[in-house]
Amino acid sequence: MEPERITFPAEYPIKVIARAGEGLRLRLDPIFAAQFGDFDEDRVSTRPSGQNSFVAHTYRMTVHSEAQLTALHEALRALPEVIMVL
Repeated sequence: MEPERITFPAEYPIKVIARAGEGLRLRLDPIFAAQFGDFDEDRVSTRPSGQNSFVAHTYRMTVHSEAQLTALHEALRALPEVIMVL
């Protein structure tokens, strides 16, 4: 059975799990802006881990292609504090 494909454009949640630290959003937001243009602050939610060691930022963006997601994923994974991108 083949996994379900995304039909573009699509509203898509992108979760970035990273080590908590000062200025993380200042490094994440420009990466998202490079792929999606300017976006409203209300499109991002933040959830710290129980002991505040990690943080999950979920960006709800309108994605236009698989290539856009691939480029975003590669740019995010280049940040040393990023552990996982879902």
